[in-house]
Amino acid sequence: MTLPNRGPSPLSVACSGDLPATADIVVIGGGIIGAATALDLARAGHATCLLEKGIIAGEQSSRNWGWVRQAGRDLRELPLSSLARRRWQTLSERIGPDLGYVECGIAYVARSPEQAARHQAWVTEAAGHGIAAETIGPERLTAIAPGLARTGLSALYLPGDGRAEPQNAAPLLAREAIREGASIHQHCAALEIEIDRAGISGVRTERGRIATRCVIVAGGIWSAPLLRRLCVDLPQLKVLSSACRTASLTKAQGAAFTPCLSLGGVALRHRADGGVTMASSATAVAELVPDSFRHMRAFLPGLRSMLPGLKLRLGAATLREAGWLFSGVALERSLTRHRIMDPAPDRRALRQVRRRLAESFPALADLEEVQDWGGLIDVTPDVIPVISTVEPVPGLVIGTGFSGHGFGIGPGAGRVLAELATDQRPSVDLQDFRLDRFGKGQRVQMQSWL
Repeated sequence: MTLPNRGPSPLSVACSGDLPATADIVVIGGGIIGAATALDLARAGHATCLLEKGIIAGEQSSRNWGWVRQAGRDLRELPLSSLARRRWQTLSERIGPDLGYVECGIAYVARSPEQAARHQAWVTEAAGHGIAAETIGPERLTAIAPGLARTGLSALYLPGDGRAEPQNAAPLLAREAIREGASIHQHCAALEIEIDRAGISGVRTERGRIATRCVIVAGGIWSAPLLRRLCVDLPQLKVLSSACRTASLTKAQGAAFTPCLSLGGVALRHRADGGVTMASSATAVAELVPDSFRHMRAFLPGLRSMLPGLKLRLGAATLREAGWLFSGVALERSLTRHRIMDPAPDRRALRQVRRRLAESFPALADLEEVQDWGGLIDVTPDVIPVISTVEPVPGLVIGTGFSGHGFGIGPGAGRVLAELATDQRPSVDLQDFRLDRFGKGQRVQMQSWL
């Protein structure tokens, strides 16, 4: 059966009225990061305008796995992920079950002694951050995932981690932001961030200009080209991740596992609609674009670790992005023509996911696949985000490069971005997320625990 090449459909968000002439703060990007940021700003009483070239959560924020995790994160992200977990709990209480937030646990199964050792080392380090994690043996793993044929040596397990619904989360946060007074505009691309001698002066959009002294760029894969027009160099590339969902499980199939599971070649989570989302982080596709070569030195350490599962290719983006280097008009045309990036999934990789699922969970081998999709992940050289002010451009704040971690960490990122934009002391130390960590002579620091 050939499945439609169309991504998940997010909840709709009603646009605000006319574009405001002025705003205290303009947020560019309507994904989970932008929506969470706008909500916190509006709740604090700031005149906030969010701009989205397509629809809220139209791209990766509705296409991700839906995991809300601390498990296995880069240690530098742990304070932020703990903040995010507290925010998810608060938002779930306020918004209700439609958010889909459930603390069901997350388990990463070790497939080698070396991986098991990394898991145990991470548990030790995480304890220093107040995070309750453990490694569990085959017997305990079988108890939480009955029917698992290959239990492995052990698993990294966090019972307090969980999941939420990607198609619902960012739209629900955006609706809350509107109720708090935010102005949200879809199908309205930010074409250029304007500056004067004092710093940020406004944003030129396809519907007109907004005067402002503060802009938060949370545009995912579109952040780097937009920032380049300000001569702000952000080392960020994008990779294609593929996922699929199944029809509703039977009662017996649904009892096969409780937590979100990563088994190496296949990752699983229960969905609120009764099905399962399946994917794998073992493979990814990256199109070669001019920035691939401009930032090659910064990305080399990470590329070496990804090479076994990384596919490089030339495609439409190769020529399109070459045009951006020479013409601002070419970028503006792309922003208005590509409202929602809906790349075809890597169906070969998804067939491999199905095979590995059948090997690991024989009882789930016959699940009916009803949709598959691709999504473009914004990635930095050290695979942690940029959450930063930019000293040469007063009033500019960046929140991007979440490297596939943005959904779960989104409410926490929104809180600290709002704090940066309003000159408050951030709730967590953001030193490791500063843009200038990629400056000349700086060494990219990688952490790998999974």
